[in-house]
Amino acid sequence: MEGGGGGGQELSTDNVKGIVLALLSSGFIGASFIIKKKGLRRAAVASGIRAGVGGYSYLLEPLWWVGMITMIVGEVANFVAYAFAPAVLVTPLGALSIIVSAGTFYPE
Repeated sequence: MEGGGGGGQELSTDNVKGIVLALLSSGFIGASFIIKKKGLRRAAVASGIRAGVGGYSYLLEPLWWVGMITMIVGEVANFVAYAFAPAVLVTPLGALSIIVSAGTFYPE
């Protein structure tokens, strides 16, 4: 039998594309949490009213919008990743966004 040797399977180029997209997605989504948080803080300092108590000044904060766009790019990349690779490969990589956002220190 040819090619039946080790029992393992090679990753197809589509699977590799899906994995790369899923990794990029996690990076974008994780970074977006940090960027939006910095935008929220900047808006609270500028207006004196936090978003948590009814302030909407963050909608005028460009940094918050950069974070939102970063999140959208990450979610689109995640969606496209499922077109190239099976969910069993893509879904666990989505959890990396939590590590990206939690692993970055930003001072109060």
